[in-house]
Amino acid sequence: MDRKQPDLVLIVARSFATKLATPTLIIDANGDLVYFNDAAADVLGSTYLDIGALDASRWQELFQPRTLDEEPLTAAETPGGVALLERRPVNDSFAFRGLDGREREVTVTAFPLFSHPDEVVGAMSIFWEIPAAP
Repeated sequence: MDRKQPDLVLIVARSFATKLATPTLIIDANGDLVYFNDAAADVLGSTYLDIGALDASRWQELFQPRTLDEEPLTAAETPGGVALLERRPVNDSFAFRGLDGREREVTVTAFPLFSHPDEVVGAMSIFWEIPAAP
């Protein structure tokens, strides 16, 4: 199988994300998870080195994203999916199960990554865990 080189924009985005102390993840144009930083590992419940890149259906299955009202979200309905498919920034909150089994709620700001004005190569999501109510 011939593997395509990552777009330069995705490489630069990954370099940027590695330097952030804010949880950040990157998906490619197919919606596949291609990277998340160490800060995101604390929220996601595992490190990128432990799980690596995941295709869209697999990471959807692992994290089981859903609205705060417990309605399941498709990949296209998550902030990253909206940013990628609609080519616009989005901010929203949702819940998911971390890879450590812990339930979490996050607020996410996602935006598309363009290599040219008409070519989206992925999306970057920056997120914050919503503290549990006491």
